[in-house]
Amino acid sequence: MAFWALQVSSRTLQDASMYERHEQWMLRYGKVYKDPQEREKRFRIFKDNVNYIEAFNNANNKPYKLGINQFSDLTNEEFIASRNRFKGHVCSSITRTTTFKYENVTTVPSSIDWRQKGAVTPIKDQGQCG
Repeated sequence: MAFWALQVSSRTLQDASMYERHEQWMLRYGKVYKDPQEREKRFRIFKDNVNYIEAFNNANNKPYKLGINQFSDLTNEEFIASRNRFKGHVCSSITRTTTFKYENVTTVPSSIDWRQKGAVTPIKDQGQCG
């Protein structure tokens, strides 16, 4: 009986901690839900996503880490739908007229880390252009 009470107590503390994380996340990203049912649904999705992120990062078998962001209360399907369903958006209709041609190149390195050369910026949300 004591073991069961300990498990329930531990789960309650974990949920309380996750609710606090969700509250902080909502404040950071200005999230407001239309009703308590929507809030509970989004909390469950947030909790599942946070657990996935932590398990992924703890596995430590990738050269990158995942993180919590403004999309952490969306399912994969909702996120994909919000990003891949645009047509004729200004970012997708930009045309390039400049061409580039290598001339007299004899030696090319097998790889270049553009981060070390300062040629690329940190990862950022590009919104609908993304």
